[in-house]
Amino acid sequence: MMIRRARRRAAGLTALLLFALAAPFVVSAAGETPDEQKARVRRIEDAVLAPCCYTEPVSRHQSEIALKMRIEIANWVAAGKTDREILDAYVQQYGAKVLVDPRTIPGWWTPWVPWLTIILGVGFALWLVRRWRANPVPQSAPDLDDQNLPDFDDEESQR
Repeated sequence: MMIRRARRRAAGLTALLLFALAAPFVVSAAGETPDEQKARVRRIEDAVLAPCCYTEPVSRHQSEIALKMRIEIANWVAAGKTDREILDAYVQQYGAKVLVDPRTIPGWWTPWVPWLTIILGVGFALWLVRRWRANPVPQSAPDLDDQNLPDFDDEESQR
């Protein structure tokens, strides 16, 4: 009988110890504030490409499937799934190309390329126009004298 009490007490202490050790993890997962959940949802939406065209993240894409994926992500985050579990679910469903590859994100210079091209093109056109104006093509007429030209009138009169 004493042994049973000791075992019950040990089991109760063990359960209490396990609960005390596991409580911070349970509270941190379930204790996310709505703002933290929104930030997680946004971060995951930015990490997944819309599978209809694989060009834009789900957060910006306006297709029906992207809308469905945004709702799924929000529901999964609210259910307590981790980021890795959510991303793995989409990789399993659509393949690895559904994830945004940070190596393919354009650099800071990408928006400047069209403007630099336009500026260089206008500069080249101005230089070319100035060069043409500085060196005009001579407008000399060919020297037409009667000796070098055949006389077609004489041929007609001979016929």
